[in-house]
Amino acid sequence: MRRDLQIGMGLAAVLIVVSALLAWSEPAGAIPWDVGGQVPPAQTPPPESSDPLCQQSYANDPPGPGPRLGFGIGPRLAGEIGDGQTRPVPENVEKRDRALRRLAGDREFTVRLNRLFLSDGMRGIRRFRAMARHYGRMGLGVELQVRYHPRPDQDGDIRAWLAYVRRVVRAFGPIRAVKALQITNEVNFAGSPNTSDGAWKHPIAALVSGVKVAQRYSNRLGYGRLRIGFNFAWRFGAEDDAAFWDRLREVGGRDLRRATDWVGLDLYPGTYVPPAVAISNYGDAFLEALAQMRECYMPKAGFGPRFPIKIEETGWPTGPGRSEADQRQILREFVDTAHRYRGTYGISDFRWFGLRDNDSAGPDYQSYFGLLHSDYTPKPAFYEYLMRVSKLGRRR
Repeated sequence: MRRDLQIGMGLAAVLIVVSALLAWSEPAGAIPWDVGGQVPPAQTPPPESSDPLCQQSYANDPPGPGPRLGFGIGPRLAGEIGDGQTRPVPENVEKRDRALRRLAGDREFTVRLNRLFLSDGMRGIRRFRAMARHYGRMGLGVELQVRYHPRPDQDGDIRAWLAYVRRVVRAFGPIRAVKALQITNEVNFAGSPNTSDGAWKHPIAALVSGVKVAQRYSNRLGYGRLRIGFNFAWRFGAEDDAAFWDRLREVGGRDLRRATDWVGLDLYPGTYVPPAVAISNYGDAFLEALAQMRECYMPKAGFGPRFPIKIEETGWPTGPGRSEADQRQILREFVDTAHRYRGTYGISDFRWFGLRDNDSAGPDYQSYFGLLHSDYTPKPAFYEYLMRVSKLGRRR
């Protein structure tokens, strides 16, 4: 997930909340969203029942064990956004695959293939089908990000979108390595057409109808092993985010819940929201997102504890002013927090974004999301993720 620098528009509000939290002592009632992870869970009071915009802190629960996490990564280069990126350095397939095999080891490991666009039609399906088969031969699982992203003449054409979803199911259902379909991407975020489907007409309808058709059609064709879900970009506007979940309840209701196998969470503490200057404890700031997602956002649309949460995207880029040592430490805190609270909040999977930098000589952080430099030499965080996958991941 890549973001325009529009995100800065909420920075002032974030800093106001942080200042309020820093001044808080011995809170007796619910507290606002603990933006920077300043207040530990043991000192966080229960939220109040009325919180229509999910602006309180919910991270007051103890850690709880659960099934081991399924780990994975996005192996494709990051989507371009704005004017800050240079042209990506070309891929080296042999080096890429060698790095993926090292990360996977003897653990269950999934590659998340992003940006399968409706606008690319059958040409895109054929290209992604070749990728899925390739990774399947490597022994990796595959998860597809099935994007609404229409051509101008398709924008708002839900019939065309649903026909495309059926074609995707027919094309990828026979490939045993393909485990899951994410239908649409970050519908609650409208500021980045290349990376998020909220920029197009009728995105809620595309999500709801797409999930239902993908589930129904895959079951009809005998591909019921495909797990169908959707995702949410965390904290990109309090009113818009709450309205997204309210609309899912109104438009999707019980039928959407019956068709959904999992819900994805995209979050980037220290990169987008909250900004790095607001964070005092990365693990606790990450925990705030998990707790809000499970206890406030998802229940607004009726999604209870039986729906597992997949951390579909999280990351922390290096680049100018952002150190590789910090990336390693922050990755460790993110993974360990997800692992410790996997039972508490029903976390089933963890995907890092992404494998390799677009360009390790680029002008700003937008080109530096990888665990590898663009020449495929590892950053320290690569070895940290390898160790975490080996220690905490599910066995194949």
